[in-house]
Amino acid sequence: MKTNEAFEDARQLTYAEFPTKWLWLSNDKQWKRRKSKYCIGRAYYAHPSSGERFYLRMLLNIVKGPRNFKDLRTINDVTYPTYKEACYALGLLDDDKEWHDSLIEASNWASGQQLRQLFVTMLLFCEVADPLSLWESNWKLITEDILNRQRRILQFQELILLDDQLRNYGLYEIEQILQQYGRSLKDYPKCLNQI
Repeated sequence: MKTNEAFEDARQLTYAEFPTKWLWLSNDKQWKRRKSKYCIGRAYYAHPSSGERFYLRMLLNIVKGPRNFKDLRTINDVTYPTYKEACYALGLLDDDKEWHDSLIEASNWASGQQLRQLFVTMLLFCEVADPLSLWESNWKLITEDILNRQRRILQFQELILLDDQLRNYGLYEIEQILQQYGRSLKDYPKCLNQI
C-alpha cells in the first residue's frame, strides 16, 4: 500500500493486477517497477464462510489502488465498518431474495421445525449475505408451530407468548440445530446472537 501512496500508476491496479507491473524485492522489502511482462502471481483462496477475510479478498480484486485498509472499505465516499458491508454497497453480494423466496415457498408445506432446519441449512451451506435480515423477515414463519407445541407440552391451552418470547424460542431451537453441526449463532457476527 506504500507503493500506492508513492506512485500514481500503481493506484490504477487491483491487488491481482499489481504483480504484473511491479516486482517484490524481498531483500529490500519494497516494490520495484517490473521490466519484463512475465510474472506468476497468486491470490490466496478464502472460503465464503471465513467471514471478513473472504470479503477482504473480494475487495482486493475489485478496488484499485487502496492506500490503506480503510480505503478498501470506502465506497462512493462512504466508509463502511466492515468489508462485508463494503461488498454489499458495491453490489458484489446478492440481496438474499432467493433465500427469502425459498422460506416463503417452503412455509406452504413444511412444518416450523422443517423451516428451522432449512434456515440452518442456508446459514451453513449457502452464501446468505444478510442472515439478520433473513431472520427478521421470516421469523414468524419459522416459529409458527412453537405456541401450539408449548401449549401441548405445558398442557395449558390458554398460554400466550409475546413476539419476543416466540423469537427467543425460535432462536434457541436454531442454536440447538446449529450445535449439532458444531456451529453457533455466535459464529454469525451482528446476527441472531440474541439468546
